[in-house]
Amino acid sequence: MAEEKLSTAHKASQINRDATKYGTFAEIGAGQEVVRWFFHVGGASGTVAKTISAYDMAVSDAIYGPADRYVSRQRLQAMLD
Repeated sequence: MAEEKLSTAHKASQINRDATKYGTFAEIGAGQEVVRWFFHVGGASGTVAKTISAYDMAVSDAIYGPADRYVSRQRLQAMLD
């Protein structure tokens, strides 16, 4: 039996309706697009506490401190702390 392929909008909507899901999205890269779906489908106020992004190196350095690599475990850990 073939599984039904759920759309991105459907998946985001399911998560937004789940009262046990709430938190922060921290991303380096394409995460802004992922978070956008939660806002696009509605109901994100009960799901998304905060979004943070490291897409701009100068801003990232000012917020999280300088790093040798733009995408690094060190920078991700600084975002989560």
